[in-house]
Amino acid sequence: MSLQWEPQWVDEVVEYAGMRLRVKRDKVTGLYACPVCGLGDNATYLLTAKDLFYHIYAHAKKAERYRARVQYEEESREEE
Repeated sequence: MSLQWEPQWVDEVVEYAGMRLRVKRDKVTGLYACPVCGLGDNATYLLTAKDLFYHIYAHAKKAERYRARVQYEEESREEE
């Protein structure tokens, strides 16, 4: 009897709310692996496609914090 989980990953295209994403899914448990987190020690596994897309959205929101904001100043031109 084994006490460890041995995943059997298959590539799958998941669609939720009109968005498509190619991910790995375990045949036995049905868990989705986050493609951003990857597999292994730092992996995140999710139960539903909805959870997966909210997790991907959280990655996007976190990345938004590190984007540089550029502000443009309008040049003042005096009309003669």
